[in-house]
Amino acid sequence: MPSAPTLELRRYSRLKNLRARAERQGAALQFWARTASLAAISCFFSLISRWDASLLFVLAGLVLFQLVGLIQFLFARRRTAPWWLGYLVGTLDIVLLTVLLITPNPFSLEVAPAAMQLREGSFKFLLIFVCLGALTLSTRLALYLGALAALTWAIGVGWVIFHPGTVIPATNLYSLPVTERLNLYLNPNFVDTFAQATNVLVVLIIGAIMALVVFRSRHLSEDYVKAERARANLARHFSPNVVDQLASDDEPFGPVRRQDIAVLFADIVGFTHYSEDHPAEAVFELLRQFHRRMEQVVFDHNGTVDNYIGDCIMATFGVPQASHDDATRAIQCAEAMIAALENWNVQRVSRGYPSLDVRIGAQYGAVVIGAVGSERNLSFAVVGDTVNVASRLQSLCRELQANICFGSRLIEAAKAESPTTQLNARDHGPVSIRGRDEPVHVWVEHRAENQGAIAVSA
Repeated sequence: MPSAPTLELRRYSRLKNLRARAERQGAALQFWARTASLAAISCFFSLISRWDASLLFVLAGLVLFQLVGLIQFLFARRRTAPWWLGYLVGTLDIVLLTVLLITPNPFSLEVAPAAMQLREGSFKFLLIFVCLGALTLSTRLALYLGALAALTWAIGVGWVIFHPGTVIPATNLYSLPVTERLNLYLNPNFVDTFAQATNVLVVLIIGAIMALVVFRSRHLSEDYVKAERARANLARHFSPNVVDQLASDDEPFGPVRRQDIAVLFADIVGFTHYSEDHPAEAVFELLRQFHRRMEQVVFDHNGTVDNYIGDCIMATFGVPQASHDDATRAIQCAEAMIAALENWNVQRVSRGYPSLDVRIGAQYGAVVIGAVGSERNLSFAVVGDTVNVASRLQSLCRELQANICFGSRLIEAAKAESPTTQLNARDHGPVSIRGRDEPVHVWVEHRAENQGAIAVSA
């Protein structure tokens, strides 16, 4: 049985699909650039040339090029377009254009020697089609078109050279006296082989440069896709104001370190029974909606979603960088979660769904922050006694019949951050929690309609 594709293979497959789509979009861009180029050339010749059969032949050739491009465009819009289509059209373009540039116009009233066709600068029009090939973002096609243009032009020049009556220099042209060179240039049958060799070299260089541009563009697009994918992954866990920092820094989290932060746990009361009594689809839909709402509350308070554990969401405040009001924001976030749930319950009840309840535990203190895992699966972790206490406080809410349990260190840190802060919680005193020898001093908060809560002044 074949093994599952590795992460690298899946990544390669995604990039391959993205490149294929980019090449299809490039073919569309190529068509519109081709249309604009042919229109500009048509207008130019129409303005500078005499309107006769010779001009109509040139315009008919331009229309033919446009029709070939249109056929390619219509095929390229399909996902099933053959890979060789660009090569076929590029070959037709360059071969047909070379023939039209080198052979005399059959409708021209003035018959000029074949060598004169090479001396009118028409070679430059080949470069347009070489450059158009780069818009498809296909490196191979750009190289192919450059090489093909050089080859066809060399063959065309060779055909002219072997044409009866053609004159070529018997020695190095630039070693001849100026008078002899002028006499050769004035001869309509003269072919400057050095200039034509230069043309071939130029088209080869331009084709190579276009291929390098395409190659660079593909790598830039791959880097962009990686950056956007990383940014999207970060956006699932971090508030928007933190994502930019994480996406731009080479080592945003820095080395493993100890730091004081606020940790918050929130989960749905009775979720286990709910998952046993409802279909899996309904359970997951509930989780998605709960996580989405709670996550937004965390982000609104500049917190970080550290982890999802079933129906539980873990958030931290002070990661990746500590702030002057981490504890205060953690308390405000916990209260905002309760308010968001109450608003959601109004909607649920109006639609015939049961209301939900949530329990939240939060603590402030020292944790160890750093990356864990392997190079293939690296993640960011927050560990320490503060995390364990926050989790236990969340579980303690049921026993104390509270909506929120704050550790006293969180309350003290909030008071230190802002001495005028008003806290909607009351001092419950020390409580023993599982897994810890020393009791934890706890503050509790209830819903306003149930608690008759006392506003504790800091």
